[in-house]
Amino acid sequence: MGLKFNQKQKTGWAILSSRNKTRILFDGGSRSGKTALIAEYLVRRALQYPFSRQLAARKCRSHAKTSLWCDTLKKYLVRFIPTRFYTLSESELSIRFCNGSEILVAGLDDAERSEKVLGNEFITVFLNEATQFSWETVQMAATRLAQKAWDAKGRQAVPKLILDCNPRGPRHWLHAVGVRQIDPESGKELSDKANWARLPWSAFDNQENLPKEYLEGLAALPEIMKKRMLDGIWCDNAGAVYQEFSEEKHVVAPFPIPDDWRRLRAIDFGYTNPFVCLWGAVDPDGRLYIYREWYKNATRTAEHARMIRELSGMERYFITVADHDAAERAELESLGIRTTAAEKNVISGIQRVKCRLTEAGDGKPRLYFFDNLKNILSEMYDYRWAPEGSSNAKEEPLKLNDHAMDALRYMVAALDGKQAQKQLKAVAVREQDRWS
Repeated sequence: MGLKFNQKQKTGWAILSSRNKTRILFDGGSRSGKTALIAEYLVRRALQYPFSRQLAARKCRSHAKTSLWCDTLKKYLVRFIPTRFYTLSESELSIRFCNGSEILVAGLDDAERSEKVLGNEFITVFLNEATQFSWETVQMAATRLAQKAWDAKGRQAVPKLILDCNPRGPRHWLHAVGVRQIDPESGKELSDKANWARLPWSAFDNQENLPKEYLEGLAALPEIMKKRMLDGIWCDNAGAVYQEFSEEKHVVAPFPIPDDWRRLRAIDFGYTNPFVCLWGAVDPDGRLYIYREWYKNATRTAEHARMIRELSGMERYFITVADHDAAERAELESLGIRTTAAEKNVISGIQRVKCRLTEAGDGKPRLYFFDNLKNILSEMYDYRWAPEGSSNAKEEPLKLNDHAMDALRYMVAALDGKQAQKQLKAVAVREQDRWS
């Protein structure tokens, strides 16, 4: 016994069960039935293949415990699986079945925890709300699909990577991979395109299981949020911090940066979250062009430093601003990258970026981005204020999808902040001494 499938879930089950599809994306509206279907698939797969392991993960362990563990898997087990067939470990967030199979629920927000979880091999990896992960993390998780298991008929399990999400902005890497089926880094068609399957979902697909009032509430949301949460459409985020941003106005094709333009860099540290370095250049009229990015997680500072030096080549910078982490800054300096502590005030930094996005007296903005910078452009769509009604709504943005946004604020503050001119003069003298 299990869920009574609606029509969309029947289609989804056929995709999950296909031995030809090993990379699966279910994207769509809120409570559309996709995660419940995947939960049933994980349980049935665990029961079908003795001694197999299945991973169900979210970026944050606390979210994984609340949503995947408590609200989804445990409720499914109580409803459909007799307790004699499994045991639960609340501390480990694991389900152990009588045939030796296991479902492990985890968060990948901690380096040590991620290393421990991804040290195992699985036949199934499910990443819930996959837009919160980086492409590198998803690729790493896919490498753990190396376990071998057989069912009672001697059929070997096909390894499965399953992703689900509510839609976000159209620049997000998951839209490129799962919807357009192109590599988010190279822009080329996926080499394993034939293995991918995508099924879009809407809350209407699950309306027989939802209260009428819930659908009416989704229909009453602001237009952009309604498209995402009700209809399951990838579009610009409601509540975006930088609503002034427009690809038509602010995104340009790459061009060679003239030698006489002032250049600067900005760095935001991270390990589990991405480490970001942005390169900017200021034209004679004071317009800032973001022309290069380095955006990578789970990498040591020494490797970041090596890549920054390699990408920078013989370019000269009048300043490199960075987050205040003293140990990280000291390590970068020991590796040849001297930094200045960034101005960190979030709200004033956002206002300065907004001023540069706004058209000046000549009808042009004062901030541009090269169109090959996939990560920062994705974050420009996804960086948003806390939803209305939360304690910090409109006071500070959510601490999600903000790694390049932090670096952007640092860079703009280095140009336009209260102490910028004084600081820049001192740094310019210092840099002139270094190069003389």
